[in-house]
Amino acid sequence: MLISSAATALTAQSGASPASQVPPVEAASVEPKSASQEGVKVDLSPEGKALAAKHGSKNADIDSSNLPDGVKKILKVIREIQEKIQKKMEELDKVMRDQSLSDKERESKAQSIQGELAALTSQLSSSTNDLRRVENELKLSTEQKKVSNYLSMPKA
Repeated sequence: MLISSAATALTAQSGASPASQVPPVEAASVEPKSASQEGVKVDLSPEGKALAAKHGSKNADIDSSNLPDGVKKILKVIREIQEKIQKKMEELDKVMRDQSLSDKERESKAQSIQGELAALTSQLSSSTNDLRRVENELKLSTEQKKVSNYLSMPKA
């Protein structure tokens, strides 16, 4: 019997289908409970383990906070957008330094990336506004707002 709880958990986090996000489970089995063994044993492929570790550690600080689940979800979205912005900035820098491109090609690619950056920046602003609105609706304490603010800051 195959167990896809890891795929379901990662799917819920990312919003994508399990097939697109999680490598196949190599060997998953359900064994009968005994006095010395409880629960379900799931063995992930090395790729699945790496993906799970990546997702687990990236937002561990958010998950371990005392914030409501709705706030945690928005914080994870904000962090994801911030990562996308960082990658686009690096891509823009690479294009600007690429001497194999003509000036016209460089300008065209740079404008395209800048358009994508503008869209991401707009998403970040919207998500940050959503975070502040939810904080106020849930009447978070001053301490919880400080934690939320800290967790929403871009990581270096």
